[in-house]
Amino acid sequence: MGAMRIALGALCCVAFALLIALGGGSHREASRPQNDASRLNCRECHQQVWDEWEGSYHARSFSEANVQASFAHFGFDRKCQSCHAPQRRMIADASQPVVLREEDVGTGVDCLCCHGLPTGVAATRSLPGAPCRPIRTAELTTRSCAACHVAIYKDWAESRYAREEKSCESCHMPAVAERANGRSHVCAGGHDPDLIRSGVKMACRREGTELVVEATNHATGHNFPGERHNRVLYLQVIERTPSGEIKLARQELIKGITPFRGESSEEKIRADDSFEARFPIVEPPVVAEVQLCYKSFPWYPDRDALVVARAEVELEAE
Repeated sequence: MGAMRIALGALCCVAFALLIALGGGSHREASRPQNDASRLNCRECHQQVWDEWEGSYHARSFSEANVQASFAHFGFDRKCQSCHAPQRRMIADASQPVVLREEDVGTGVDCLCCHGLPTGVAATRSLPGAPCRPIRTAELTTRSCAACHVAIYKDWAESRYAREEKSCESCHMPAVAERANGRSHVCAGGHDPDLIRSGVKMACRREGTELVVEATNHATGHNFPGERHNRVLYLQVIERTPSGEIKLARQELIKGITPFRGESSEEKIRADDSFEARFPIVEPPVVAEVQLCYKSFPWYPDRDALVVARAEVELEAE
C-alpha cells in the first residue's frame, strides 16, 4: 500500500506539473499581442536584408566591446544606452526622448526598432496579404534617423543636402535594384573606411615659412566627423631632411572626445567648410609627410588610426 501511495502521489505530481505547463502555455498564447513580431520572424522572408543587418554596427550597437567601454567611460547615468537598444520608435511618443527597452538589448538597433508598429510593420508599401502585414508609412524616412542621431540630423537639416533633398538613406542606405523600393541595411557610417574617405579631401600649400594644410568636408551631408562623443580627427605632419632625419613632428587636433551631450558643432568641419592648420617649415629643404587621421574610438593608439588622406610635400628653400 505504501508503495502504491507513493506511485499515485508521483503520478499526481506529474499530472499537476503538466497541467500547469499546459495552462501556462494557454495563458501565454491568450495574452500574446496580435502582432507578436520579433526580429527572428523577419529572417524567414527577408534573409538578405537580415544578413546585411546582422553584419552591421546597428546589430552590435549595444553589445560591441568598445560601445560597452564608452558607456562606462561616459557614465551610465547619462542614459547613453537608450539609442543603442531603443524601444520601437514608430509606437513611441515622438516628442519624448528615446527610451532603452527592457528586453533583448543585445540585439541593438534591430528590425522592429525602426519598423515595428502596433499591428504590422512600417514599410515603403502596403501589402495586406504578407505575413508581417507591411503598411506604407510616410514617417519611415530621414526623420526616422533623427530620434537617435539628433545632432547629425540637425547638421544635415542646416546644410544644402537637406535643401537638395539628399536624404540620410541616399548615402547610408542606397537603393538595391533587385528589391522593390528596397534599400541596403548595412547602414555604413563612421566605421566604414571607404565612406569616411569619400566625404573629405585634403590639400597642402606653402605660404612663406609655413606649410598650410586644409581639410575640406566636400561630400558629407553633415558635419565631419558626425558622431559627437567618440570620434577623433587630427592632422599629423612630419618633416624630414633628404637623409631621413626628423626635424618636426606635430599634430593639430580637429575633433576631440566630448564626454557630454549638447556640445558645440564648432569643433567639427561643417558641410562644405574647411579646417585650416599651419605648421612651421624648419631647416629647408625638407619633405613633409602629411596625414589626416581618424579614430572611431578615442583610445585607439595612433598607429591604428584610419589614414583618411595622405600627401608628401617637398619644401625647398626659398
